[in-house]
Amino acid sequence: MRRRLVILSCSTLLALGACSSDDPFGDGDGDGDGDGDGDGDGDIDAGPDDRFTCFGAPTRMTVLGDSITACAGVGGPQGAGCGPKIFHDTLGASYAPNLTYENVAVSGAVTADVPNNQLANVTTGPGHLIANIFVGGNDLQPYIFASDANAMSQFETDMPAMISEWERIFAFFDDASAFPDGVSIVMNEQYNPFDDCTAAPYNLSAVKIALLNEYNGELAKLAAARTNVVIAKQHGSYLGHGHHYDVASCPFYVAGSTPFMNDLIHPNGAGHGNLANEWSKLSDRMYRDCD
Repeated sequence: MRRRLVILSCSTLLALGACSSDDPFGDGDGDGDGDGDGDGDGDIDAGPDDRFTCFGAPTRMTVLGDSITACAGVGGPQGAGCGPKIFHDTLGASYAPNLTYENVAVSGAVTADVPNNQLANVTTGPGHLIANIFVGGNDLQPYIFASDANAMSQFETDMPAMISEWERIFAFFDDASAFPDGVSIVMNEQYNPFDDCTAAPYNLSAVKIALLNEYNGELAKLAAARTNVVIAKQHGSYLGHGHHYDVASCPFYVAGSTPFMNDLIHPNGAGHGNLANEWSKLSDRMYRDCD
């Protein structure tokens, strides 16, 4: 499969901060604001996004993915600093007071681990489900240690396989016998732990940044093709808060920025709070005036 590399702001591969399209709904309207109405203001003017299927408020939430949604370093899935749990609590308070919560994410998971292992642990049955899935970083992490040429070649092989695994995930949640009240799926851009910056000591190449941008673009296409899938803008709001948050030469440096990183890959409490905030923005678009 032949792909065009575009050198745009994107994430490094290590923690995988993928950067995707600016369109959280993948609506493909070309205005870049993600709202689907074409006025460029980034706000939905009347209720939920026109493309998104309005199921009504969810009664159940399930979380899948890797160490990010498993909340490594911030107390685990039930920890007070866990972004998915914060999102659950916020969504429950705003739209779904009896919303249940299960988190089956596993540290170290790659995309194939979701359909191969994690879906078997998802509770099926009645009640509309919101599934929050954050995965892909571990698939791309090896690129950081490869030459640019090898990384580009491997991407050509890996990306179709990852798309195939996402199709398996979608097929599982499309099963009306298992989920009679429907499923809303939240995909995620990957944040950039290094702020789209090639500065030392990480010295990430522009080619690898571009590959990650392509990865996110492919996720956006998957979301755009489905009426029950949205994609969270995790990339842009994270810029300037990663490992280069205090490097004035980096493109997204802002004096006094709050660091979001707990270690090389994982968010700290503030970082998880930012992830949760992006999910909460989506929930307002998904469920506001939805009846």
